[in-house]
Amino acid sequence: MANISGKEKNFRKFIERHFGMTLPEGVQIFYAKGVRVGNTDITKSQLTGELGYAACDFGFNPTNPFIQNFGHLATRNVVRLKQEAEARDFAAGKDLVMDLGTKSKQLIMRYKDYTVGLGYYDAQQKKVQNQIPKKRTREIVNEL
Repeated sequence: MANISGKEKNFRKFIERHFGMTLPEGVQIFYAKGVRVGNTDITKSQLTGELGYAACDFGFNPTNPFIQNFGHLATRNVVRLKQEAEARDFAAGKDLVMDLGTKSKQLIMRYKDYTVGLGYYDAQQKKVQNQIPKKRTREIVNEL
């Protein structure tokens, strides 16, 4: 696996700083046609398909699968939804109106012990914009 301009290191720093998230031992962030995540031994494999899965897009925005798999480790920028209806609405792809202050930022949305997905708080509109891919929303709702 190539180290391309330290992109994987920058993403690791971002998740540590923004979400207070430290990945468990045995999980590695690496660069292979983009920043990817997988177990430590996967980089030694000779696979014809993709190694691991995408951890972020080219703008360092975490992917929803990354957040759903590792969001439980976050200690910062987490919104704990109190109502099941609110969690189901977000899981179904709806934005949530709420006042979370004056700073726009990415958030991990949780309900009880379940990470629902990634949101973006727009401070001007006072709402959390849903970042869950539309093709995933039905699966998430069925898991709640």
